[in-house]
Amino acid sequence: MGTSTRITGRGRLALRAAKAASWASLKAGRGKGSMIGGLVALKIDPRLMEQLGRGRRTVLVTGTNGKSTTTRMTAAALETVDSVATQADGANMDAGIVAALVANQDAPLAAIEVDELHTPHVADALDPEAIVLLNLSRDQLDRVGEINMIERKLRAGLERHPDAVVVANCDDVLVTSVAYDHPNVVWVA
Repeated sequence: MGTSTRITGRGRLALRAAKAASWASLKAGRGKGSMIGGLVALKIDPRLMEQLGRGRRTVLVTGTNGKSTTTRMTAAALETVDSVATQADGANMDAGIVAALVANQDAPLAAIEVDELHTPHVADALDPEAIVLLNLSRDQLDRVGEINMIERKLRAGLERHPDAVVVANCDDVLVTSVAYDHPNVVWVA
């Protein structure tokens, strides 16, 4: 399926604006520009992530620790099958995820690192075939709040995706709580 058939007119405008913002950021010496491109694109079309994910076989990787390494290993394994959209820089919130999907729009596969709090709505947008749950611990309490709140949000998010394979770390009590009732779990240690 070509990009033009899955991206709306508003989405194409968002992609053009993202490209311009990324170029300006790069030329101004403000970095690679992918984050600002993703932010601009999502302001113009908040449903762009869903459009970019349509038609891709996607794996989401989340947890407090180990997301980047696990995502890189997953992407490397998937690259033996076909091209993969993924983040090279660990940008695991919405703008970074959109930037990764934009960077390799025609890749039929995606290995996406996702911040724990963002996982439920990213899963809703990308409809992943697999979700990897690594671990949950108290980290960045100023931003994420109480760890049990994250556990509840992840569990509710998984309930909306009963067909996804959940690969869950059985050595982490919070992860086991998140995945316990899911109908399609592969437990790992």
